[in-house]
Amino acid sequence: MQSKKKIQTQPIEDFVARVRTSKRKQDKTFVMTMADAETLADSLAQTMTRLVGVQEDVIEALKSARESQTINVEMDGGQFKSK
Repeated sequence: MQSKKKIQTQPIEDFVARVRTSKRKQDKTFVMTMADAETLADSLAQTMTRLVGVQEDVIEALKSARESQTINVEMDGGQFKSK
């Protein structure tokens, strides 16, 4: 299992807020500094990597659960009754 270090999502939240503001102001272009772009890219990469790790963990847990399912069937001969 991967480490659960906190992901820095603030750059993503800041980007979304800036885009919404630009849209609300009906700006035709959106510009960001290279430093902001790099920070956003790092945050997105961390988020995507964590998401893939969580997805793999879920898939493995489902496989384990499916393999560990035991079905017990008990039968007896029963009785036949004449009508």
